[in-house]
Amino acid sequence: MGKRVLVPLAEGFEMVEALSVVDILRRGNIQVDTAALGDNLQVTSSHDVTVFADKQLANCLDQEYDLIVLPGGIPGAENLKNSEELAGLLKKQSKEKRLYGAICASPALVLEHHGLLEGKKATCHPGFVSHLSSQEHTGEKVVINGNCITSRGAGTSIDFALELLALLAGEVTRQNVKQGLALID
Repeated sequence: MGKRVLVPLAEGFEMVEALSVVDILRRGNIQVDTAALGDNLQVTSSHDVTVFADKQLANCLDQEYDLIVLPGGIPGAENLKNSEELAGLLKKQSKEKRLYGAICASPALVLEHHGLLEGKKATCHPGFVSHLSSQEHTGEKVVINGNCITSRGAGTSIDFALELLALLAGEVTRQNVKQGLALID
């Protein structure tokens, strides 16, 4: 069975961060489930763009994912933080040493809040750095520390997605997708 990834979507999510990850991972033949918090599959981004999630988060609770990735955005990250279902999934993911990642405000507002950055290096959006217990690596685009991957924001979302793809599918797949996107080093 191939790799599976969960991207939870909460009202007010940052569309570029969420959909860059979904798009790049799917280009690498990774199965990605977008999951809406709440009862409605329709989720509106922080910039008033409405998307339809593949499923509801409640339908993902008994699934096993190789990676869970949290987009940022305000109030999206705050809404992710307040989801007890998502907190449970993330804590289980960490305990089982499977990958989890977050970008923008979510490393600070969600991962830090739920104790998932304890003893880990991380980065986040510059506006939320003060929420991190360690600011040692906050200037980096993407920080990989064990099974936790974090990134700064919308401007680093492609770098973030490509790092996630490399972790899941290897360097050759990352390079092939990168070439298809016409990205130049």
